Amino acid sequence: MAKITLDNLAHSYLPKPATDEDWALKQLDHVWGDGEAYALLGASGCGKSTLLNIISGLLRPSRGRILFGDQDVTDQPTAARNIAQVFQFPVVYDTMTVRENLAFPLRNRGAEAGYIASRVQAIAAMIGMEAMLDRKARGLTADAK
Repeated sequence: MAKITLDNLAHSYLPKPATDEDWALKQLDHVWGDGEAYALLGASGCGKSTLLNIISGLLRPSRGRILFGDQDVTDQPTAARNIAQVFQFPVVYDTMTVRENLAFPLRNRGAEAGYIASRVQAIAAMIGMEAMLDRKARGLTADAK
């Protein structure tokens, strides 16, 4: 992971925001250090999801820029940013095995089969799910998902 810098970042879903209330995400300047852990907390509607969607490239900010390390990624597509979100509710395909679920995003990005296999094994080891790799996801507990 690299340092993430939010520089003069703000977003409105309106074409011409005129008042403070028109901004879903008010101006934000912040630096997240490389390798550190953070949590976004706030009331519903305060801009947490908007911010994460901007950082991951799902949404372009109305103003400002995002840097990963020293590289401006504001106009880069999601795939070029090499970042992912972990959602509050799991996005797991119940008809696939755990192995297939872990491999799915790598396959979609065109990764080589050998790389996919080694990454899936490493991730399964990291999260303690090696013994479950060939089980269908529908049989997993909510915590395991």
